[in-house]
Amino acid sequence: MQQDMPSLLTRFLRHPGQRLRLDRRAALLLAALLLALICLARPAALLPRPQHDWFFVVDITQSMNVRDYGEEQAAISRLAESKYTLRQTLRALPCGARVALGLFTERSTTPITRPLEVCAHFGALDETINGIDWRMAWAADSFITHGLFSAIEQTARNGAGFHLAFFTDGHQAPPSNVDYLPKFSGKPGAVNGIIVGVGSRQPGRIPKLDEQDNITGYWELDDVMRFATFGVSRKTMSVQDMENYHGRNAPHGGNPAEQADAHLSALNEGALAQLADTTGLGYMTLTKSSEVVSRLTSHRMANWRRAITDLRPVFALPALLLLLAFYLPPAFFTRINKRARSSLRVLRPHFKPRRIT
Repeated sequence: MQQDMPSLLTRFLRHPGQRLRLDRRAALLLAALLLALICLARPAALLPRPQHDWFFVVDITQSMNVRDYGEEQAAISRLAESKYTLRQTLRALPCGARVALGLFTERSTTPITRPLEVCAHFGALDETINGIDWRMAWAADSFITHGLFSAIEQTARNGAGFHLAFFTDGHQAPPSNVDYLPKFSGKPGAVNGIIVGVGSRQPGRIPKLDEQDNITGYWELDDVMRFATFGVSRKTMSVQDMENYHGRNAPHGGNPAEQADAHLSALNEGALAQLADTTGLGYMTLTKSSEVVSRLTSHRMANWRRAITDLRPVFALPALLLLLAFYLPPAFFTRINKRARSSLRVLRPHFKPRRIT
């Protein structure tokens, strides 16, 4: 052993470059390890960045049970497609985004969660969306105009910068009197957002469901209200109609004009687009979930504000590069050193200090 020591010392002195390469590789590994340890601490900071703040509202009236998404034998309902799209959007939103959830039925929109940060409360938000059910409806009517205006008011209450995404098929039940629809009293565009039209343009039958959501039948024409029951009729009534007329209880006379397809439901794209124009919201049809997700997560729908920003990528990327450099062969660093020294020799004469006389 004592005889080997001089030879080891001689080798060490004769090949100092090998020692330097080993030190360099050890430094790379140590630096990568330190950066990885920093990542484990989950560093974060409040930084200005584009963020999304959404109030997602879902129509839970019975027309949303129409199954017109997918193949006929495996078709899913409008409500199921809306929920799937929202869950995909939730996964695509970055940390720092805030989401509130609401339900629409009858004439009003009711919030069911307060605004929550998507990463810290992802499980709760995802489970809540998954649990949305048409049985949560507190009334069977569907007055879309009232519900949308109510949703816009609720969106403003969530805070500045919140956007509204209103998922509905636009089905009005019972039929409404256009002369008595509410007028939008807000400023168009004051609340930004989008109306998402759900369903097929072809009328479909509205199913009756059991406790396991199996179809037990369909609503027939005799089961639904086929005419508006509120407001003064525009119809010029005959003497026979006037006999059954009552200004409060039967304002449309004894034989009002009926809606022959009131038991069917189709996407009312025209009415929804008109509401979007009135309120300053955007409109798009839910054809592919990916298209809606891209729209909801686009920079056009974001606000600049200070939010908690995950800094782990800032440290993880250099750590990965240092780790890759650690596995490079020593000859690679030797070649770089030689090129650097030759470059310095070329540049050194051009940077000689001058004496000031």
